[in-house]
Amino acid sequence: MSAAFTRAESRARAGVAGRSSSLPARLVVRRATAGDLVPLTFFFDTLLRRDYFLRRGQLAEILRGVHHQLYVAELDSILVGAAVTTGNSHLVNILVHPAYRRLGIGEALVRASGAQSVSAKLDMSAGDPRSFYEALGFEGTGHKNSKGNIELMRLRSAGSIARSDAASQRADEAGNTA
Repeated sequence: MSAAFTRAESRARAGVAGRSSSLPARLVVRRATAGDLVPLTFFFDTLLRRDYFLRRGQLAEILRGVHHQLYVAELDSILVGAAVTTGNSHLVNILVHPAYRRLGIGEALVRASGAQSVSAKLDMSAGDPRSFYEALGFEGTGHKNSKGNIELMRLRSAGSIARSDAASQRADEAGNTA
């Protein structure tokens, strides 16, 4: 999935070093491959250590295995986000580099993943992600894990995920980070 970056084109252009101001940044969201292991390992280990932990070798297992899918978001060939889903369209986690949040990258990852449900981690260092998922059409089920820090959310209606400009604005104003 490849998309021109229109929602925050001016912000994206300003944030990508060396770009001509007349060219929009290009966001590409795709399934990860084995060749993505090293950059993804760096991405997870150095940038997102506080919010997401993978045991040694788990990322390679996810890339090789059949039970999970891993999607990457690249802005002009720079890895800026990743999403992990299970085989049954359940979004386990979505991660966007802190410098690239609030630009629509999280929404693009959710769309590409085809997620019908999500495990929303409520104690993220960047804040509660529920309003982000709600703006994408998910709703809380009230089911939480035993610690109470992860809530299961489901897509309100089957089909495509739609996000209106008003919903985008509300999510941004709420301080969402994906």
